[in-house]
Amino acid sequence: MNLVIIQARMGSSRLPGKVLKKIKGYTLLEIQQMRIKPSQLVDQIVIATTTNPEDDVIATFCLEKNISYSRGSDWDVLDRYYQAAKKYNPVNVIRLTSDCPLHHYSVVDFVIDEYLKSEKDYFSNSNNEPDFLEDGFDVEVFSFKALEAAWKEAKLLSEREHVTPYIKNSGKFSCAWKKYNKDYQYKLSVDSENDFKAVEMIFNSFDTLTDFGMDNVLSLLKLKPEILKLNKESIINSGYTKSIQNDKKI
Repeated sequence: MNLVIIQARMGSSRLPGKVLKKIKGYTLLEIQQMRIKPSQLVDQIVIATTTNPEDDVIATFCLEKNISYSRGSDWDVLDRYYQAAKKYNPVNVIRLTSDCPLHHYSVVDFVIDEYLKSEKDYFSNSNNEPDFLEDGFDVEVFSFKALEAAWKEAKLLSEREHVTPYIKNSGKFSCAWKKYNKDYQYKLSVDSENDFKAVEMIFNSFDTLTDFGMDNVLSLLKLKPEILKLNKESIINSGYTKSIQNDKKI
């Protein structure tokens, strides 16, 4: 079983409530669901939110839209992920984040397929600077066994606040990377209001919310470079960088 787990919460420090902001009448979380649902390799999608009262609205949204969800720790995202995954007993886990509404099933299926062919414990198209970054389309695939081992063994705060650092950095797991498109080099996850404006402009440039993928976005950005000026100050993975700076054993 291939299980997609999408972490989502309302408490973003830079753009609170971003996952329920709307484009063309649909929330970012709903748009992401629509865009990855056609996947041929995903068996189940689950939203992993927190038990914080402010995230009751995400649980309500999932109930209304008939989307599976799980609730867990706010700060220990690794535990939240593991507890969500354990309920389904998957073979493989696919990590997506809710700040990437441009996610597309074609990229998700590409990474899953490369993971299966590689026979590695972990595979991604992104999240490994400087050579492998496809921000906004980041997909990480890893075995449930690797996730369970990380959950048991990870001791650093940065390894608990983020799901995959222990898997990638401990040296105990085999990892590999391959980009979907070698020309992709943009920052299109939504961390700030300017990020949202850039992504909104991309969606507004197409007739539908779903029928375009990464290659289409690349073509659009060449035609409309002004889109990238909207969030030119935005930094990729700034949250993880902050975690490393404040790291400690727990």
